[in-house]
Formats: sequence, C-alpha cells, structure tokens
Amino acid sequence: MCYDYSKLQKDIKLLTDNYNIIKGFSIGKSVMEKDIPCLKIGAGKKKLFLGGAYHGLEYLTTAFLMKFLSNYAARLMTETEYFGYDIKNLYNSVTLYTVPMVNPDGVDIAVNGLDITNEFHRHLISVVGIHSFNQVWQANARGVDINHNFDADWRMVAERPSPSKYSGEYVESEPETRALVNFIRAESFDMLLAFHSQGKEIYYDFDGMTGERSIEIARKMAEESGYAVRVPEGSAAFGGCKDWFIKEFGREGFTVEIGQGTNPLPMSMLDDVYEENAKIILCAMNECK
Repeated sequence: MCYDYSKLQKDIKLLTDNYNIIKGFSIGKSVMEKDIPCLKIGAGKKKLFLGGAYHGLEYLTTAFLMKFLSNYAARLMTETEYFGYDIKNLYNSVTLYTVPMVNPDGVDIAVNGLDITNEFHRHLISVVGIHSFNQVWQANARGVDINHNFDADWRMVAERPSPSKYSGEYVESEPETRALVNFIRAESFDMLLAFHSQGKEIYYDFDGMTGERSIEIARKMAEESGYAVRVPEGSAAFGGCKDWFIKEFGREGFTVEIGQGTNPLPMSMLDDVYEENAKIILCAMNECK
C-alpha cells in the first residue's frame, strides 16, 4: 500500500482529533488546488521546520513524518524520554512545524497514475509525451520539479516539463514553492530539515555556505542515525529548499535522504527507517533549543 494525499488527510484528522496539542492548517494550494497541510506541535520559542514529499515518488517521507508526529504526541502524554531525549523539555523549548507532503499533486500522480478526464493530467500527457507516470513521476502537476524551483543558484536542468529535473520557467514559478517560501519567511524558522529519499545521507552545505554550527550538528545527527555526512554534488547541489533556506537566512538547513534502494522506496521499509530518522529530528530539536 502506498501513501497518497487521501491517506494523509485521514491521518491528519486522526492526529488532530486525538491530540489537542497538534494543530493543523493549510499553508497554501497546489497546482490542482489541493491544500498543502502543516501540523504544529510544541510550546517553545525556537522553531524547527520539517518538510517531506517534495518529490512524487518520495511519499515514504510523508509516512515517516506522520508516524513521528503520532509517536511523539503519544509519548508526551505518558513518558518523559524518547530514544534517550527529554521530550518534555524539547516540547517546551522547540515548536515543530511539519509540512509532510509539499507536493500533493505529484504524489497522487506517482501513486494513483493519470486520470484522462482531468484537464491537468491531459495537459501533462500532451507536454511530457508519456502515458504511464507511476514509477517515474517526481514533479508537480505542471511537470516542474519543486526541489529545483527555489531561488538558490536556480538554473535549468531539464529543458521542458518532465517527470523530474525540470526547474520551471523561472524561480518560484510554482504555487507549491511560493506557499513554502512565504510560510518559511513569515515564521522565520531557526532550523530546517527537508526529507527526501534515498541514500542514508545528510547534506548540510549550499555553495560553500553553511549555518554557523551546521557541520557540528550534521555530525551529531549522523552519529545518532548511522547516516553519512555529505556535500551534495551535481544537480543535487542547487535549487533545493535547504539550499534556499541557507542562502536566505544563513541558518542551519539540512537535507536528509532516508533509506536506501530505488525510489519509490516501499512502505514496508517504514519500520526500518523510522528509528534512525526519528533520532535525527530529536537531535535537531535538541540542537535548536
């Protein structure tokens, strides 16, 4: 079973119904007018942003973030520690804002395929020229790769709308990108984690720029998770959310590549990647407070 937008909506309702410490709201709309949901939990002045599913095939990141929020909230009700961290202290020190599915249209295309009665999908077929997107689709509903659409050394990778790597006509051309940057600017986060798959790596750098403590924090997260600390290369080195955050604010931003294998990573891998990535978030919270 895969994790699409409908599953996310159901899980958000369960979380917000069961835990009054979790607040849900929309930060904007996708190309196809889906709300882009955000979940807020915490009472601290420090703010940590978590984002997932920038790419359609990477819905395992959404499932992970939702599982983390559920487990974190449940532990706060009954316990004081989680993986060795004092979570009551973290809750009172750091507020988490989680956008678990930045690219809901792309995820639905990757999971559920195309609907030829839908005008957006018909347009995609006409401009991209393929009819089966399930195992290849990373972009949004206009064929733009969200994680190449940010204002961070923006440049064209692919030349036209495609399943991946097309950067859009210009910086922040896509409603998903604009919703995210406007929200992040408004909240002025202290730290950002962008979850992708796959590779079991942590990226902390953009074009030689880093937050003051970025390498130190990245190494601590790596020690907790067993992931490798890397400087991104090639097309992974520009245009992304973490890149823009570092450039815009000069603060600590990280890309976390969860799991290992070929995208889409199977949902059966969720339990395998959960602990290592939960520790990354808790470590980031601890360093942020």
